[in-house]
Amino acid sequence: MQVECTTYGAYAVLFGLAIWVLPRKFDVAAVKMFFFPSIIALFFFASLNIAFDLIAEMHYLLAPSLLVNEKPWMVAATAFIIEVTFFLSDILGDTILIYRVYAVWGFRKKILFPILLIMFGVKVFELIVVASVVREYTVPSKPSTKILTWNMIRKFTEIFGFVNAFANLLMTLLIAGRVWWISKTCATRCRWHYRTIAIITESGIIYPLYLTISGSIMAAALEVPSPASKGVIAMGLGPTLIAVRVGLGSAYDHQSLFAARSSDISLSTDIESRHHQSLNPAETMFSRAQ
Repeated sequence: MQVECTTYGAYAVLFGLAIWVLPRKFDVAAVKMFFFPSIIALFFFASLNIAFDLIAEMHYLLAPSLLVNEKPWMVAATAFIIEVTFFLSDILGDTILIYRVYAVWGFRKKILFPILLIMFGVKVFELIVVASVVREYTVPSKPSTKILTWNMIRKFTEIFGFVNAFANLLMTLLIAGRVWWISKTCATRCRWHYRTIAIITESGIIYPLYLTISGSIMAAALEVPSPASKGVIAMGLGPTLIAVRVGLGSAYDHQSLFAARSSDISLSTDIESRHHQSLNPAETMFSRAQ
């Protein structure tokens, strides 16, 4: 619980910074109409998830038998809210990363379509897991209505964790590789640690890293405390870091590469014109001497 509250506090501070700086880029339609509302929705889902998880933890610590026996509706409502907010946050966070991949790679459809196909399969898998867990808590007395048993849910959760980690890691590598290339092209004098910070903050590496660690723990037959709540925070941190970079105007994308190349062309043209101007007086004097 302490780790959960600490990371949520850091997330809240980062979210406030993103809300403050992101309106500076409202001239870009995607930032105003998609990025900004998505960041707010992610923080709302995380706050709702954390609130219900803490309420359930407090009730369980104070009166565990009362919560299970006399207030089963609270258990069902908490499970429903936690699982649904996790599912919606996962979809929204991955949508932001998919758009980020699409943007940094110059809006190339041959990059977009394979990612969409992979993520569609992952989300269908996730929907089965979430629906099974919600059904288990809301209708526990009807075995005939179960989608999956608890053992199957656990296996499916482990598989989903690794598949989702692979898909998110793939997007992270695509973003990181492209950001590295653009930063190298745009800022040849920029030090390596600035590029490293750009790659880490803009690639959304936090969520796939969390998925890999939690999946490894579950594979070792160990329990991850409040995995959904920690996952929702990890989902929000990556896109919010990207939002801060975008708001500050320090994010790299395909437009940055285009602007850098245009600047190089203008600079080389200017240098060439100055070179010719410096030669003109000498040429004139030479012609007069003749």
